[in-house]
Amino acid sequence: MKVKVILQKDIPNLGVSGELTEVSTGYARNYLLPHRMAVVASDRALAQWQSQKEKVEKEKEEKRLQAQEVAKKIEEITCTLTARAGEDGKLFGSVTTGEISKALAEKGFNIDRRWIEVKEPVKTTGSFLASVRLHSKVSATFKLVVQPAG
Repeated sequence: MKVKVILQKDIPNLGVSGELTEVSTGYARNYLLPHRMAVVASDRALAQWQSQKEKVEKEKEEKRLQAQEVAKKIEEITCTLTARAGEDGKLFGSVTTGEISKALAEKGFNIDRRWIEVKEPVKTTGSFLASVRLHSKVSATFKLVVQPAG
């Protein structure tokens, strides 16, 4: 069974703040509502949402434009990481999105690791492409270089 909710915060893989979306009742009851990430789309909440919809749409557009500006800056950078590796270039472990997030923070981009996507696990040294979802309609791809430590 599904329930309609109005999101109060941006949630990865679900939507952005102010969006009306449909989720399972358990997800809403056990996670979204207790953490104040959403409210149930009751008649009263929908009426309030409709009255604020224009304001929310304007804010969403501003966020999208800001995300596009940040995306242009991110696409220009090359993120370099060092990791322990064997002689054949194979890493002891893999590069995580948390490590990529820290490297981006050093470059001045404070991005949550959940918004970073790497197509395949990074388990060797070399160059890779990674992307960051900055907005539901804006993502940026940047170059990730992994070098052996030592």
